[in-house]
Order: sequence, then structure tokens, then C-alpha cells
Amino acid sequence: MVKQETKTRTLKFIFVGVALTIVNFAIYTFLARVIFSSNELLWLDSLISYLLATFLAYFMHSRITWKERHPGQFGVIKFFLWNFLTALLISPFFTWLFKLITPFYEFIFNISTAIHLPFDFNFIESTGVFVLTTCVTMILNYFFYDKLVFGTTKPTATNTEIKGSPKVSVVVPIYNTSKYLPKCLDSIIGQSYQNLEVILIDDGSTDDSDKIADDYAKKDKRIKVFHQKNAGQSAARNLGLEKATGDYVGFIDSDDYIDKTFIAKLLTPYESDPQTLITVCGVHYKRLKTNSAEDVYINPLRPIKKHESKKAYLLYLLAIDGRMYSSVNKLYRLDTAKKCHFDKTLKFAEDTKFVLDYLKKSSDNIHFVLEPLYIYNFGTETSTINSTATTWKSWQTAYTNLKSWLGPHPKLSESFWLRIVHLRWRISFIRSRRRAATK
Repeated sequence: MVKQETKTRTLKFIFVGVALTIVNFAIYTFLARVIFSSNELLWLDSLISYLLATFLAYFMHSRITWKERHPGQFGVIKFFLWNFLTALLISPFFTWLFKLITPFYEFIFNISTAIHLPFDFNFIESTGVFVLTTCVTMILNYFFYDKLVFGTTKPTATNTEIKGSPKVSVVVPIYNTSKYLPKCLDSIIGQSYQNLEVILIDDGSTDDSDKIADDYAKKDKRIKVFHQKNAGQSAARNLGLEKATGDYVGFIDSDDYIDKTFIAKLLTPYESDPQTLITVCGVHYKRLKTNSAEDVYINPLRPIKKHESKKAYLLYLLAIDGRMYSSVNKLYRLDTAKKCHFDKTLKFAEDTKFVLDYLKKSSDNIHFVLEPLYIYNFGTETSTINSTATTWKSWQTAYTNLKSWLGPHPKLSESFWLRIVHLRWRISFIRSRRRAATK
């Protein structure tokens, strides 16, 4: 998917570049021949080329460099002002440079004539002016403009340490997952982003999970292990939240694991948008019993509409797909997460309730990272989702909690999406029963 996006952007970039080359020649030809009656105005050609190259540079920045950083309107205005002033200052230099390499243009023109290409000397010269000007424009914007506007010369999507190097707490509840735990912990401590605090909550394991956790803590000082009597996954996560001291927090189930860039890529939106409340990534869904897998939640979803309530938008997200139901494919602000808790009385959809309670605390933004960075192992020995999903009472309790979260006087749009969610859950319940019956 990423390769396809890169290929598409590259083709668009080339297309715009070719189109602007032709426009550059047309404008210069009209101004030089019709207005000034001269073909010797290299200063004019270089000025036009630089201004048009600005649009190509903007296309590159807005579609590629700025894709994850969302510059404001003032930033875009500064972009064009910067390039306009640079064009005025650098045009004399280009005039001198192009005269210096005129023999090269003549060489290309002679080759073009020899093989009967329909290009006159003015077109070749103008094309050369535009190509060289574009290269200089790109270089200047890359090294200077990005630094002026964003304080960095490179995109931050793959940085291993972002501004301020915030600490991320990773909470892992553990119960009898010795078969999967080492791979889970290796994926966490092997993250490209290293400023981590790994909190392991051993929930009264009766296998070797507690020993594995202690051994990892001896090897890596970032790992802290807490042992408690078996009280359930929600209680373990609540203890993890209580012990966490980072700026952000994420939850990883001990029978799953994460991509090497999970933390870095979920942190990036927090740097580019101070109003970010939560980041959500896609999931690589592995069905262990059938040895099959698929990438889910990697398609884009629409942002909240201008006059849409936050609750209606969240219900829309619940109705569209399942990316908001779980607590594990997300990164939260720890200060806000500490105001919430996992309901220990629930055995089903406690994740969803926590996520919705968390999002209710603020009207800030939700950012979707459209990559399958969380690897979910479905069908492990410790999974309880199969049994709880086949009981309608579990779904009814979750729906009652959802209605309570919505409040007593929902808006018309909120009621509409609530009914759609209810329908989706009925279908999911029927599918769960069918899957259980075929086993």
C-alpha cells in the first residue's frame, strides 16, 4: 500500500513538472516575443521558471513532505512569500549561469535536430532553465524553508526520537502467556523509539510467565514488573495506569506483538498537532487456528464534520468498523487516561467503554495511522472473546453502557448512529454464534 501511494505521488509529481515546463515555455515565448520582441531575456526566463518551480515545490511539500504535518494557512502564505523573494534575489545568478552553459543547450539542440525531434533551441533552453531552477528551488526549500516553518529539515514520520523525547509507558497485563510473552516483549524493547517505560503486570500467572517477566526486567532497566493475585485483565491494566509515569501510554496484550515502528508512528501526530487526543493504527489480524491473516483498519475514515457532535462522530466510527473498540492499537495521553479506568465488573467490551470514556474527557482530535502496526493473535489459549461474544447478555450490557455514555437526551444524529451500532452488534452476535457452532 505504501509503495503504491509513493508510485502514485511520484507520477503526479512528474506530470505536474512536465505540465509546468510547457507552461513555462508558453509564458516566456509570449512575453519575450510578443511583448518585448526579443528572445534574449534570460532574466525573464529564469524569473518565470523560478515562480513556476515554486508551484512544483509546493506540490511536493503539500502532498509529500507536509502530508503528516498539516501546515496552517499562514505557513502556506510564508511559503509563497519566501519563494517570491528568493526568485527576485536569485534571478541574476541564473541569468549568469544559463549563459555559462549555453554550449550545452546547443549540443542538445544539435542532437535533437540530427534525430529530427520537433524542438527548437528556445524550447530546449527554456526546458533547461526550468529543470535547473526547479532543482535549486527544491534544495532551498528543503534546507531552509522547512527549518523556518517547522523547525526541522526532514519529515518526522520515521524519526526514532521526536521533539522533547517524551516518555511512553507501555502497559502489558500478563496471565499464562509464556508461549507468546517473549516475542511480545522483544517487539516492545526493540522499538525504533527507545524512550520507553515498560510496565508488566503479572496477574497471578500459574505458568512460567512471571519468571519470564522477571528475567526480562533484569536485562532491561526500562522494564518494571508488578505481581498481583489473579483479578482479571481490567484490574491489571488499571494497576498499570496507576504505576505509569510517562507522557503517553499504550496497552499491549501479552499474547500479541507490535511492529518495530509502532511507538514512533503513533507518536508523530502528537508532535504535528498539539490538539491530538488519541492515535489509532491498523491491525495485522492473525487467525492462529486457520493459519490465515489479513490487514484491517488501514482504510481512511472521514474527519468529524463541521457541525457534527463529537458523540455522533464516535458512534459513526463504531458503526463503520472495529478500530475504535479495542484499547490496544492506540496511544493515549497519560494525564487524560489516568482519569479513566477499566471496569472490572465487565468481561466483554470493557475496552470499548474505556476508549469512549477517555474520548469523552476532551474534544481534541483523533488521528488514524493507516498501517497495520499492531499484530493481533486471534485464537490463543487465554482468549475469552469467543465465549463472551456468543452470549447475547454480553452485547446487551455493552449496549446499555453505550446508551448511558450517550446520555438521556441524544441528538437526532446521535440516535441514528446508535441504532446503526445496535444493528451491527446484532449481526456480530449472530456471526459469533455461527463460528462457535462450526467448531
